[in-house]
Amino acid sequence: MENQLPKIFSRYLLVGIANTTSSILIIIALISIGFSDEISNFFGIAGGIFQSIVLNTKFTFRQKYLNAYKSLNFFIILALAYLVNLITLYISKNYLELNSALSQIAGISCYILVSFYLLEKYLFTKQLEK
Repeated sequence: MENQLPKIFSRYLLVGIANTTSSILIIIALISIGFSDEISNFFGIAGGIFQSIVLNTKFTFRQKYLNAYKSLNFFIILALAYLVNLITLYISKNYLELNSALSQIAGISCYILVSFYLLEKYLFTKQLEK
């Protein structure tokens, strides 16, 4: 069977774009009706995480169902990837002396690669369909 990782990774990136768009729209909508930045951000990110779990399970990794165990582990993997993102951002800005934009790109790139690797390797290990 051919290597499915490029197709799976492409789907993962599409889901990421959808999640980011949804999160931003939720944040903007809540701010526009008077919620604080912090509350709006919390619900925007929470909505994006929920959407990420559902879409990545069904669309990216083609799994039939999602149970509480997988949901918790999915969240833990995202938290670990976010930690890698923060570390990369810190190192890029403070030690490599990259500007803010390049540091953000480095952090986000690490987040994407680490989260995809961990999800594919440890959570969705079943051989995937085309």
